Amino acid sequence: MKIALFNHEMLKAEHQLFSTLAGEDAPAWWSVVKADKDLYIEVRKQNIIDIYFMGGRIAEAKYDFRLQKVKVTTHPKYMGYKDERDSNYYRKTINSKGKTIYVAKYTDCEEWLTSRLSELKDNITDVYSKEDNGESTKEKLIQGTLIINGRDKYIDSEFAHQFEKGSKNTIRIDLIKIENNQFVFEELKRIGDNRLRNTDGNPEILTQMENYRDFLRVNHEALTKYYRKLYTIKKNILGLTVPDVKDINTVTMSSEPQLLIANNYEKTTDERTKRIEAIEEALATIHVKPNYIYL
Repeated sequence: MKIALFNHEMLKAEHQLFSTLAGEDAPAWWSVVKADKDLYIEVRKQNIIDIYFMGGRIAEAKYDFRLQKVKVTTHPKYMGYKDERDSNYYRKTINSKGKTIYVAKYTDCEEWLTSRLSELKDNITDVYSKEDNGESTKEKLIQGTLIINGRDKYIDSEFAHQFEKGSKNTIRIDLIKIENNQFVFEELKRIGDNRLRNTDGNPEILTQMENYRDFLRVNHEALTKYYRKLYTIKKNILGLTVPDVKDINTVTMSSEPQLLIANNYEKTTDERTKRIEAIEEALATIHVKPNYIYL
């Protein structure tokens, strides 16, 4: 296995998207989104901005060089267009197994962000997030809540990159925070997640954490440069809230990923206590000690 190299140049601080949003000609929706405390904004490699609500991506912004403007789009179902047979918003195609599927046509949502944001929020809640709680709380909703309440800690989320060269295998990490002057990869799991425990004692989480370690080891320098750049774009160019750092150029990438477990059990039983003990015993074999939050 050859771990894929990460190229920090996929993100450019001087890109037209960022300078346009920071300038006098920024679209009206941008100021609305920035001011809304229910939303959080992520800067992506390939110079894209993703906007999230309750853990769901409510919109994506790119710079269209042909039109010389910022284009912002969303999934049509978040605008209330759920009928997949509607060719205005969905494309009918045949997948590799010969099954008919409908692919969404991501649709301009500038007006929605500017003047119909509450409707967009309601729709994404209904279709994606749901307002579940307790043991039914979705991982992405927990993730979104952590970010909204932890803007002084988290710098990024949903990091994804090819893990193995020549393979479709992708490494995905839920959260990236700044802690002790380091960028830290943080994986989030709910306590009931099947990937934390299985019958043979070799749960999927062990492979995940080891893969994160390997990826960090190979790409330590590139990831450090990338997150310094991302921090600068968010703070100095876009004016977004970021963790307080004295000098971003002294912050480096931690070589050790962390595991955060959301314990949303509403009651304690012997079986659940044994499950937690088994999870911790398995993690100890790869020297991972989980952190817990209690919902």
